Amino acid sequence: TRLVATTVLLCMLLDPVILQTLGHQDLTTVEGFPSLNMKFDSRRMELSWDCKENTTYLECVMIHKEKGPIEIMLKENECHCKFPDYSLHEGVTFMVKVNSIQRPIPETLVYTNSGGKGTAAQNFSCFIYNANFMNCTWAKGQAAPDDVQYFLYIRDLKYRRERECPHYLEDSGTHVGCHLEDLSGLAYYNYFLVNGTSQRTGIQFFDSILYWKKIGSSHLGGFSHGFHMSKTNG
Repeated sequence: TRLVATTVLLCMLLDPVILQTLGHQDLTTVEGFPSLNMKFDSRRMELSWDCKENTTYLECVMIHKEKGPIEIMLKENECHCKFPDYSLHEGVTFMVKVNSIQRPIPETLVYTNSGGKGTAAQNFSCFIYNANFMNCTWAKGQAAPDDVQYFLYIRDLKYRRERECPHYLEDSGTHVGCHLEDLSGLAYYNYFLVNGTSQRTGIQFFDSILYWKKIGSSHLGGFSHGFHMSKTNG
């Protein structure tokens, strides 16, 4: 029985079709297209990579969790592409379709939200009151450690101007909101980023793009019960 089994195994290994398949797999692995060293700049929403000789780049794709695939057509020998602004906290995957001498080859880059799951700020919302003031609030992540501290950054997506929250709302020493008295720097749509720090673990970020007309408004002033305001350094 052992002799028969050994004979069958040797015949399978020496079969030309099987050898050809294995050889093709090894060729793909060993002689695959060299890495493009893809890099993503989240501030500029720009993906870039190393240009290779005798290579053209056909298409640049961002696969977004909510919006699905977003394709950018490239000009010949262009080694970067810029995407529209989207939130990134759920993670996105990028793919560049490369046309080499041999065959088209895709290369991917996964952009992840590093940090402990459930540590990001949650229930984020903003509202405008008395026409000239805005409050943004959020809640501590369910899995966030006790020493977590959050920070809010607001970016004007038209001119790419960014500023940190000037006056934080605190609950037991933790930033859980932001108060703005000057809305002149806000554009038609803006990027809101809440990131965090902790000595115990990495904190995931939360981001959102809010259109000016879609931010809630109220004529009532004052702060939510239980919060007090603090001013950031500088």
